[in-house]
Amino acid sequence: MIIITNGDMRRKMINHSIRRKLYEYVVEEIGIRIIRGDYKPGDTLPNEDALCKQHDVSRGVLREAAKVLAQKGLIQSRPKIGTQVQPRSTWNLFDSDILIWKLRLGDKMEFLKNVTEVRRIIESEAAKFAAARVSQTEIAMIRSSYSEMEAILSDKSAYNYQEYLRADMAFHTAILETCHNELLAQIGHTMRNAVQTAREMDTRDIDILLESLPFHSEMLEAIADRNAPAAYKASQKMFDQVWRAIPKQ
Repeated sequence: MIIITNGDMRRKMINHSIRRKLYEYVVEEIGIRIIRGDYKPGDTLPNEDALCKQHDVSRGVLREAAKVLAQKGLIQSRPKIGTQVQPRSTWNLFDSDILIWKLRLGDKMEFLKNVTEVRRIIESEAAKFAAARVSQTEIAMIRSSYSEMEAILSDKSAYNYQEYLRADMAFHTAILETCHNELLAQIGHTMRNAVQTAREMDTRDIDILLESLPFHSEMLEAIADRNAPAAYKASQKMFDQVWRAIPKQ
């Protein structure tokens, strides 16, 4: 009979934690080198022995890291060839780690512009579908999020950007879900990391947020009135204002 003591369990948990931190370290080190261009698309990574020595880890840790990098679309193992860096078109640019690495290495304002453009294309069309398909219950949900946004901005002395961001994200998510299109909802969910990251970088100036509030209200009322063209127009006006607020430097 094998008796497992608390000490054994504790050591096992510690070893698992250390192993996890090691492979996460390797994922970040190799991932950043790929994003930075040290390893270019089509390049074959050094073999396992070389990478293990370079990062001072076991083969098991390296293989765990390779699985994660493959899931992110950065690398692919090929028999008799080795592990190759994938084309940029396969990279999961909405992955939270890749977003962080790209922002650390690249132009933050360019990223903010890219996310704004994608949101404009998707969310303005979504507003039209929402106006055609929304239920009374869903109107109430969108209105509730808007009312929370309005309340947060009503008192400058108590203004909290994180609270506003949460309410604003809920507002836009509710509109996407109101389209009753599973693929569109999935796109919205996939983009969530990018949108969240962009919004964290976005302006926190309450006066600029107050300027955008009427466009949210206009979009809400157009959806509630089931006026698709007006909902689309209000969304476009909102993103015009978002674009103007992006720093030009």
